[in-house]
Amino acid sequence: MSIYGLILGICFVIGINFFYKRNNIVPKKKENFFVIFTLISGIIGARVYGVIANFEYFSQNPIQILDLRGGGLGIYGALIFGILSIFLFAKKNKIQFLKITNLIVPIIPLCQSLGRFGNFFNHEIYGINNQPVWLYESILLFILFLIFQKIKIHQTGIYLIYYGTIRFLLEFIRLDTIPTFYLSLAQILSLLFILIGFIIIKYENTRHQPRFHHHQNRSLQK
Repeated sequence: MSIYGLILGICFVIGINFFYKRNNIVPKKKENFFVIFTLISGIIGARVYGVIANFEYFSQNPIQILDLRGGGLGIYGALIFGILSIFLFAKKNKIQFLKITNLIVPIIPLCQSLGRFGNFFNHEIYGINNQPVWLYESILLFILFLIFQKIKIHQTGIYLIYYGTIRFLLEFIRLDTIPTFYLSLAQILSLLFILIGFIIIKYENTRHQPRFHHHQNRSLQK
């Protein structure tokens, strides 16, 4: 096993253990299916994004698409496919989507932060003048993990805004970007994440506001 694979394996174990210990949303009999479904979806998404990012290489070496040990996994692909799998699971099982994501999100920055060291051992994600972009992102994500130890609301929205912002900015100095018009693909996705993050926070605030006003009105009536 490569060091890259070992680090990813450690991240998976940390994330999965966190879910099993904290879970009070997903029914116990469906926990294993949820974990496997989300994990496989995330890996597939990460590989799809990685293939797009290095299409010239993989188009000439298609068999290498199946070899995950050498890297080539994109976090945005993992996040998008993972989110979609959670959405489908929540819809099918009639569970609130944000309840599941808010449960899982606090551990994601730690897993991402550790996962970036896999990029170090694979000599990936450097920027202009050989800047260690992987290290910048790792530190910033660990800070978010610490923030989540204090903030217990709007975790999904905060994560999307925070990660979207740091990834958007770091893309300006990365050398392995996927150009699309004036911005890279990751920057476009970052802006989308930021927008969705604000929408989610507004939705959660609006959803809880009527209850507060209703309670106030009842108190005044008394």
